[in-house]
Amino acid sequence: MENRTSTTKVVAPDIVCGGCAGAIKNALGKIGGVSQVEVDVDTKTVSVAHTAEVSREKIVEVLDDAGFPAN
Repeated sequence: MENRTSTTKVVAPDIVCGGCAGAIKNALGKIGGVSQVEVDVDTKTVSVAHTAEVSREKIVEVLDDAGFPAN
């Protein structure tokens, strides 16, 4: 069975600094199936590379729990 990776991009308006980016990478990195997290502080976007088992809803939920509501 082939492992396919998808990328989900969300906007989190509360991202204001590198510390925010670090907290987001740490929180999302704990999700099984997430292989890469990139945070762009300037555009307030989070890009998550993950397997099909990880839903957009799960990513948004983890961001919300970390204090970064996303859409």
